[in-house]
Amino acid sequence: MSGWQEFTGLNRGYVLELYEKYRENPSSVDPEARALFERWTPPFQDEAPAAGTGSIPLEKVVGAVNLAESIRRYGHLAARLDPLGGRPPIGDPSLLASTHGVTDDDLRSIPANLVAGTLEGVTTAYDAIELLRRVYC
Repeated sequence: MSGWQEFTGLNRGYVLELYEKYRENPSSVDPEARALFERWTPPFQDEAPAAGTGSIPLEKVVGAVNLAESIRRYGHLAARLDPLGGRPPIGDPSLLASTHGVTDDDLRSIPANLVAGTLEGVTTAYDAIELLRRVYC
């Protein structure tokens, strides 16, 4: 395993969730994951949180990552495509932060690189989500 940078977006959230399961009960993960976590831990877990992030609950990070992924996959369902404005977009519940158990305040406390990789001028997950909404919706 060369580094944490290999995990982005949904994969990063999955690794964090899997690591949390391992910490609670090592036998709850498969032997390969257990062997990995015995010699390697995500830096998010063993380093002090970045300035201004405080202690971010893992489920909030996973929710933010899942929201970002939903916007990438289903954002087109919220796009206004009718040039005459007669039909509103159908939307999708997975495009709402509340569906994933996060709030705007939660997103403001999570670093952007956890949900969208490195984006110039974007520092929080909230900003990253808004950028993703502009691109995909």
